[in-house]
Amino acid sequence: MRLLKVFFGIIALGTTVLSAQSVSRKEIEKMGFSQKFLASVRSCIEYNQELIPKEEMYALVARLAADSKIIESGSDDLRVKFVGLQGCIEHVLACSQALGEIQEIIGVIHTPSPATPLCARPRSDVSGLLDESIRRDPKKLLTVLSRTQIVREYLMKGGKLYVAYPQGGLEKRSPEQQKIYCEALNQFQGNLIDQILATDAIPQDMVGATYIIRTANRQLYAFSIKSRQANDIQDLSEWGAWFGPVQNLAIAARINEVFNYLSRVGGPDLRNDLDWD
Repeated sequence: MRLLKVFFGIIALGTTVLSAQSVSRKEIEKMGFSQKFLASVRSCIEYNQELIPKEEMYALVARLAADSKIIESGSDDLRVKFVGLQGCIEHVLACSQALGEIQEIIGVIHTPSPATPLCARPRSDVSGLLDESIRRDPKKLLTVLSRTQIVREYLMKGGKLYVAYPQGGLEKRSPEQQKIYCEALNQFQGNLIDQILATDAIPQDMVGATYIIRTANRQLYAFSIKSRQANDIQDLSEWGAWFGPVQNLAIAARINEVFNYLSRVGGPDLRNDLDWD
């Protein structure tokens, strides 16, 4: 219930933002799924007072709306805005499904070890999960703290999620982190699926998360992010985000790249799960 109340607040904020741009309520109602969804993501950023840097995250949303694809290279400081954006998108996905705007969501987190947010309990001490540079940076730490709750909300609202990682990936987590992850698998049985890949490493270009979305009108959309896990920091790395209909050339290229790879190493192919042509 709390989640829905927050989302209704987000929708109200989204209407305020759009109205400030001289968009009438009728025009809002005529918007396509992408426009409405990204308006809600922008409002989620605005609604969460702890999220920073807001202007950089707003810019990412604007670039997704215009181009469907973002690629940036740089230091791990890029983590703050990209993982913050990912958290807002996952939150809006969960709420949109609860409100009937999305018929079905299936996601896969494809990382070197089980997903960081599922290896910590919400509101718990996550310092053991993180690289030292993140433990010292409050902005980066927030991206982990917030997603421990957001991913669970996604699952509680009916979202399906695969956690795909290479052989030996689970052992990279501490015994306590493994225990918490196994607890999550038991709690969300049927929605949260453990998938060990037939490889001992995952290429950097494939590290991230990907979601396939079927709207209430049975249209297919996708969101994908290229990132680094919070326990694997590099001085220079490439981050990316994609969002749009699966017919979009940039979206199709990313989705095919991810699922062609995962299918080769025994991972899930969400194109089959949602009968994507």
